[in-house]
Amino acid sequence: MPSPRRRADWLEIAVEVAGIDSELVVEILRQGCPGGVVIEPAVQADATGEGHIVDGDAPALVKGYLPPDRDSARVRRSLRLALGLAPLQQPPRWHRSRYLPAQVWQDSWKRYFRPRRVGRSLLVKPSWASCALRASDIVIEIDPGMAFGTGQHPTTAMCLRTLEETVQPGMGILDLGTGSGILAIAAAKLGAASVLALDIDPLATKAARQNAAANRVEALVDVRQGGLSEAEAATDSFDLIVVNISSLTTEQLAPAFGRSLRAGGVLIASGFLEDAVEDLCRIFRHAGLTVARVLEDGVWRAIVARKSPT
Repeated sequence: MPSPRRRADWLEIAVEVAGIDSELVVEILRQGCPGGVVIEPAVQADATGEGHIVDGDAPALVKGYLPPDRDSARVRRSLRLALGLAPLQQPPRWHRSRYLPAQVWQDSWKRYFRPRRVGRSLLVKPSWASCALRASDIVIEIDPGMAFGTGQHPTTAMCLRTLEETVQPGMGILDLGTGSGILAIAAAKLGAASVLALDIDPLATKAARQNAAANRVEALVDVRQGGLSEAEAATDSFDLIVVNISSLTTEQLAPAFGRSLRAGGVLIASGFLEDAVEDLCRIFRHAGLTVARVLEDGVWRAIVARKSPT
């Protein structure tokens, strides 16, 4: 009989971190985990009792997936070193690694992804779950695979709520760092005429295309692998740009956001903590954008900014 290790398709590594550190830890683990990275956050029932929300202040478990080969030990040592040097709020606590068959790996995130209502009418649900629907519901079915974006995280939820308030029929929209495609799909279902969804991760673009098709918005959502340069080459400008990425990347791309927005266009930027807000607001102003408001959800923040209409 072959050993469990030989039957395994993936090696799962897991590290428990503070909720506010989880996004940074995900980005670090992504550098060495070709099988993808998932966040298993702490969840609690929402106010309606019909869904669940993420407790962003509680510890989260970040899991990465490696091929179970000889090189995995070196990669694990490198990742431990990288986390040891990272500016985390609390020291990480590593869990024991385990070997997984492909099916277990593929289903590892399903047990914490539950239906969730966001804003007035958006209902985000996994493709395999059923729940009671209201007449006003705009349903977004997501099967994220190993891509980021289920609507459970506060940074994604803030983007969804702001899209619901902001999207107007006929808009041309850019979703940069699309992940599972959840924000692009929401924009299309809220009335956008076209959405360009970009991500540098091939796993994410594959998931986003599949989710767009499952939600029957593939004719409106153009999913491509690439960054902002791909967007600038694709079209002159957008009515709305939504980004749920790190504050450092947002800072670096701010001038390009200013150029890529049409007069009167809106930028929704999320994915950072309070300590990044002041610098981001200043950088947005230098890019020709006026900060309209700062959103809060637990320890997380988002900024809505506008380009002058003239």
